[in-house]
Amino acid sequence: MRLTDSSVQKMVQSKYQGELFFGNAEEAGDILAKKYPFAGVLLLLSLQTADKFSFFRKIFPTATVMVLLPRDGAENLFALPDDVSLVLCYGEDYALFAARYFAAVRGLPCAVFAYDASSRALAQGETEVVVGGEAARYPAKPAEYVFADMTLLDKTGLLAAYTDTALLRVSLFELRFDGIILQTAYDRETYEELSAAAAECTDVPFAVAERRKIFSAAFLASLCRAQGFPKSEAETLAENYRRLGAGPLAGFYAMDKLSKVYNVFFTCGKYRKYYTPPYHARIRQAAGLYKTSEEALSARQTVPPVEKLALYAQVLESVRADFLSASQELLRRAAWIEDNVGAYREKFPVENRLLNAALKYLPEGHAAYGLTALMRDLGLFDF
Repeated sequence: MRLTDSSVQKMVQSKYQGELFFGNAEEAGDILAKKYPFAGVLLLLSLQTADKFSFFRKIFPTATVMVLLPRDGAENLFALPDDVSLVLCYGEDYALFAARYFAAVRGLPCAVFAYDASSRALAQGETEVVVGGEAARYPAKPAEYVFADMTLLDKTGLLAAYTDTALLRVSLFELRFDGIILQTAYDRETYEELSAAAAECTDVPFAVAERRKIFSAAFLASLCRAQGFPKSEAETLAENYRRLGAGPLAGFYAMDKLSKVYNVFFTCGKYRKYYTPPYHARIRQAAGLYKTSEEALSARQTVPPVEKLALYAQVLESVRADFLSASQELLRRAAWIEDNVGAYREKFPVENRLLNAALKYLPEGHAAYGLTALMRDLGLFDF
């Protein structure tokens, strides 16, 4: 049941400080019983996974089982007997966060049966739980054990993991540009690992892709983010598209839009020296789109002085041919992904005007100064 010999799975193991197992979930009972022979076991299920009660009861016959609802307060867990010494979880993010939170507060080991391959809750350095009726964040280390039984993975989450991994190509394109033009620092080894993982996972159509590779690539990306690898503009756009109802196709929609915009930029985008973007109007529109205050958005905006913008434009010309070629490859890759996941569009449609609005105000919505913000400041992102 242990990690197999795929290169992307080796990369995961190098980043993950716990133990990752692939195979049948039934084997987990024996593995954990050997490690914790006298443990009182708590198993948390979510609304979507409650139907697996009988399945897990056979594996852990003495476990205390709780089914959590999305707004259940995490403090309810502390009414459980003190003999709980091992926390298990199979379910959506809110249940996973609750399990990690309870385990962290009680100082207990936590084991997770993967449900959503696209979930970042496995690796995040903090949990998001409801305490006293209010959502709050608390620090918590990742689970000590992750059991990835491919038959237990949610199909929608698997598709999301695949498209998000394809989107990594755009994220790495942005990061390479930011490193050259904006001098953004990033870990080169991690960059190469994520690039290899994206290729290994999404160079085959989703319908025939190996589920273990999809899961491993998505888990690797989550681990890298949790360990400080920069969040990309592409990821921010995908998050916005997810809120608009794009579901598992959010990564694809973001890849499609950004690959086209970047290709146009490197094909014919020229610095409009005497143009000043309507910053106040953009922030006003972005605040409505992101459902936040104009003051909050204004506080985090960075606009370089004219002299620096001129320097950026000058350096851009020296690397334009290289990035034009790379943007053309992104276009080809986006078209290829469209060919093999496009059939899902009918299930997760989003109006094009909404996709374009989120794209237009991406410079204001992303937390760091990046490629689309530079395009805005050069006078090339007003559409």
